[in-house]
Amino acid sequence: MMPKHPTMIDEEERLLKVVHSALDRSFRRVAAGDYDHDLVELRDALAEEKLVDDRAALVEQMDRIAALAATRARHVEGVVNRHSPYFAHMRIEDDDGKRRDILLGKQAFIADGVRIVDWRNAPISQVFYRTREGESFDETIAGREVSGLMLARRTVTVAGGQLMRVAGPHQCWLRTQSGWVDISGDHSELCGGAQTSARPDTAKPLLGGLGNPDVLRGDKHLPEIAALLDPEQFRLISRPNSGLVAISGGAGSGKTTVALHRLAFLNFQNSQRFRPDRMLVLVFSTALARYISQVLPALGVRGVPVKTLPWWAATVRQLHFPGLVRQIAQNTPAAVVRYKTHRLLIPALQEAAMTAKKMKPEHLFDELFTDRTWLGQMAERYAPGAFRPGELDTIHRWCTDLHFWRVDGSGPNEDDLPAYDAEDDAILLRLYQLMKGPLQHQSKRPLSYDHLLIDEAQDFSPIELRVLLDTVKEGSVTLAGDVAQKITENNDFSSWEEVLHAVGQDHIKVSPLKISYRSTREIMEAAQAVLGPQAPVEPISAPRSGAPVELLRAGGLGEAMTFLGDALYELMEREPLAGVAVLTRYPHQADEVFRALHRAELQSLRRVAKLDFTFGPGIEVTDVAQTKGLEFDYVIMLYCDADTYPDSDVSRNLMHVGFTRAAHQLWVMAWGTLSPILPGNLAARLIG
Repeated sequence: MMPKHPTMIDEEERLLKVVHSALDRSFRRVAAGDYDHDLVELRDALAEEKLVDDRAALVEQMDRIAALAATRARHVEGVVNRHSPYFAHMRIEDDDGKRRDILLGKQAFIADGVRIVDWRNAPISQVFYRTREGESFDETIAGREVSGLMLARRTVTVAGGQLMRVAGPHQCWLRTQSGWVDISGDHSELCGGAQTSARPDTAKPLLGGLGNPDVLRGDKHLPEIAALLDPEQFRLISRPNSGLVAISGGAGSGKTTVALHRLAFLNFQNSQRFRPDRMLVLVFSTALARYISQVLPALGVRGVPVKTLPWWAATVRQLHFPGLVRQIAQNTPAAVVRYKTHRLLIPALQEAAMTAKKMKPEHLFDELFTDRTWLGQMAERYAPGAFRPGELDTIHRWCTDLHFWRVDGSGPNEDDLPAYDAEDDAILLRLYQLMKGPLQHQSKRPLSYDHLLIDEAQDFSPIELRVLLDTVKEGSVTLAGDVAQKITENNDFSSWEEVLHAVGQDHIKVSPLKISYRSTREIMEAAQAVLGPQAPVEPISAPRSGAPVELLRAGGLGEAMTFLGDALYELMEREPLAGVAVLTRYPHQADEVFRALHRAELQSLRRVAKLDFTFGPGIEVTDVAQTKGLEFDYVIMLYCDADTYPDSDVSRNLMHVGFTRAAHQLWVMAWGTLSPILPGNLAARLIG
C-alpha cells in the first residue's frame, strides 16, 4: 500500500497551479498588445505628416512603443517556460508577522501575487542559501536590514509542468507512475540520481535492489542543483569577480558543480565583463570536457570553450613556435617527466631568461636542457634532495638525445623520431612569456581570458598553472581539485599550499568543501581507508547511508566473470536506467573483461576505450583513469590484487578515484593475493 503523502505536497501542488495561472494570464496580457500594428500605423502617419513638430512627436511615440514592445518581448521570454518555472520554495515570516512565499528560478517573474526571483541575481535568494528551516535570519539586502523566520524551505522538481519531487529538511517525496513515494531515507542534498534503500539479507551478493526504479535518472548529466547549494558552496559561487578562488574537496563534494556555477554566476552578473567566448574551461580528460560542454548550456551559458590541457598547450605552442616539430615523444623516462613538471622550473626559467634576453626561447630551451651542470645546479638550488645524480644523468641523456634527433631529423634507431616531450609545451610557452611578453592570438592580439576555470587542478603541474595564470585578465581564476585524486604519477602537485606558493599565489586561502554528496557513507569510509597515510586529517563526511562495500573473492577471472555477468543481467532487468562502471586499472584488463562479459549477451554493454562515455544508462567497461570527474550509480572494481594495486601512492590514488565514482553501491572483486591497500574491514564473500 502506498504511504499517504504529507500536506507539503498538497501545498506545493496548489502553489504550482497558482503560478501556472499567473503565467498564463501574463502571457495573454502581453500577447494582447499588437505593437507591430501600432508601429505600422505610426510609420504611415509619419510619411504623410508635413509639420516638423508633429513629425518629431510621431517619432518619439514610435520609440516609446518600440521600447515597450522590446520590454514585453523580454517579459514573454521570461514567463513562457511554464514547464519548469522554479526549483525552490521558501516561506518566510518577517518581524511584523507578514508571511511571504518566494520561489527561486532561473528567470524572475512577479505578478498576481506570485514572486519568482532569479537565484543568481535577487538579493533575497541569499536568505534561502544561508538559512535552514526553522532558523531566524538577519541579512542586509539592498542596504536594508531584513530579519525574520524561515517557516518552510523546500526544493522541488517541476518537469513538463508537473510537480515531480518535493524535498524538505526531513522528507523527500518522488512522483512515480504508481503515485508519490517516500524516499526520505535515501535523500542526499546534491544527488539527483538513484538511491540505495534497505535491501533484504540474501544468500548471495545483490547488486542494486533499490526498490524504486523510478528514482534512477536516464540522463546521467549534472542534475539541477542550484536549489541544493549549501551556504559554503553559495559563498564560493558568489565571491567577487576578480582574483583567484581555489576550491578543494574530496570526491563528490561538489567542486565541479560549484566551479561551473561560479562561471555562470559571473557571466550573469556582468555579461560584458565575462563574455562566454572570452572565458575558458580547462580539464585534463576529454570525457570530462565533453561532460562539462553539455552541462554549461543548462546553466544559461553558451559558447564557453571547454578544452583539455594537452590540446590547449599543443595548439598554443604550435601557434608561437610554428617551425618546431609537432611529434610528441613516447616512453619519456619518469625522472624526465618529474623534472619538467617540478616547481623548481618556475624560478629556474625566470633566472635563465633574465640572462639570455637576446636569444630565441626555443634556442634557450635547447641550451638549458642539454646542460648537465645547469640541470644539477637548479635541482640543488630550488629542490635539494629531490633528484639523485643518476636521475639527473638520465634527464640529461634523454634531453640531449631528443635535441640531436630534432637537429638530424632522426636517431640511430627506426623509432627514434624527432620530437618534444609533452611537458615541453608549457616550458616553451613560459620561456616565451618571460622573454617576449604575453602569449598571443593568431591575430597577434594578447591572449587574455576574462575568466579561467581549471578543474581537476591537481593533475596540472606548477609550470603549467604559471603559464595559464598569466593569460587571465585581472587574475579572475577558479581552481578546483583534490590532491587525493591525483593520478598523474610524476606531477609535482603535493599540496595546495606548496603549489600556490610556487605560482606566486601564497596569499590565497584554499576553500575546502567538507561534505560528499555523491557517495554513501560506507563508500567514502572505504575510499578514505584506501588512502592510508595520504588520507586527509579531517576526512570528508557523507550524510547518506547505503549498502555495505563488499569484497567478492573468486577462484579466477572465469569464475568472477560468470558471476558478474549474471549479476549485471539481473540488475539491468530490474533497473534499466542504472548507470554501471566496471573498472580495471589497465586498458588490457578492460579489454579482457569486456570480451568475457560480451559472451553474457548484456544488451547495454559498452567498452569505453577513448573516453567516449555516453552519460546514459548501461554498463561501461573502462580503466579507472578515464573516469576522473564522472559518477555512476554502481561501480565494480576488478583486479584488486597485489600485482595490480601494490602499496604505492599512485595505486592508492587510483583505487580511491575508482571507489568514489560510485553513488550508491560498490563491489570490490579479486582473485589471487589481495591488494595490501584494501581496507581490512570489508565484508568478504566467496563467489566461486
